[in-house]
Amino acid sequence: MQWLESQNYAIVRTELDRVFYQEFDYATNQPNYCTAATPEVFKQQTIDRAAFIQEVYAGPGLFQPVSEIQATPTDLPRVANKQTTFVQDWANGIELSKDLFDDNMHQVWSNSVKEMALMARVTMDQNAFKIYRGAFTTTLTADGQPLIGNHTLIKTGATYSNLITGALNPTTLKNAMVKLRQQPNQAGVVLGMMGETLLVPSQLLVTALQITDSALISGNANNDINVFRSTFGYKVLSNPYLDAVAGGSDTAWFLLARNHSVTRLIRQGLQTSLRDWSVSNNRTYFYQANFREEVFVSDYVGIVGSTGV
Repeated sequence: MQWLESQNYAIVRTELDRVFYQEFDYATNQPNYCTAATPEVFKQQTIDRAAFIQEVYAGPGLFQPVSEIQATPTDLPRVANKQTTFVQDWANGIELSKDLFDDNMHQVWSNSVKEMALMARVTMDQNAFKIYRGAFTTTLTADGQPLIGNHTLIKTGATYSNLITGALNPTTLKNAMVKLRQQPNQAGVVLGMMGETLLVPSQLLVTALQITDSALISGNANNDINVFRSTFGYKVLSNPYLDAVAGGSDTAWFLLARNHSVTRLIRQGLQTSLRDWSVSNNRTYFYQANFREEVFVSDYVGIVGSTGV
């Protein structure tokens, strides 16, 4: 039986990938931890090109009453606020000497590959949650305004704000629920949207769970039921890349409906590649990984938020 260099290459690639994907595909058992892949927080959309171009749609308004032989009313949909999102390439790699791989002293190369996989996950999360970190300032919808703030409706020209005032507590959460229900779309029609996901930074996670999951009203001696738990059933999610330490805020919070438009565009999922030591000039393997994705939000519909003050 012959032992070929191609077989050695395949074994090395398999071993490196086994370590890499074991760390990258790690799933936490914390039910309130969300990531860039969490569909309640980011709509997941695959594309086949390097840029995604869309316009915000203002559909038809309400149906009109008509008589028996009256012509059917006509309502023209409109699109406006063109937005282009360019997919970003992300990559990293490590160089391993052949001797280091063969010996793996103190698990140096396996630890390096694990760390590289961890950095891939962290990069995805850090990039994705910039949408929410900058929601009140730098994250702009297709109308050129911050995601949480004042917006001009396409069809009516009226102004609407999806900003909630105040720190997270039962009263402000109720205000957010009402505001989301009364939120108009781009045609000015109130859709009665239901909040489903409460997104908070790490500092507010316990507070959010106490508000939404206590059997009785949180922090209250009255023997009343907690309607946030018994009726609304909000899902509380959190990620450290919302926090002040990551450039976000420890006080900001968001209530999301099912049809919000915060989207993660995936052009190419994570891929790995190995350059064999035999084609180098210094007997080193080069192991690399890359992915192509970006996040964007086109419209304010389906989300309200507060800076926490």
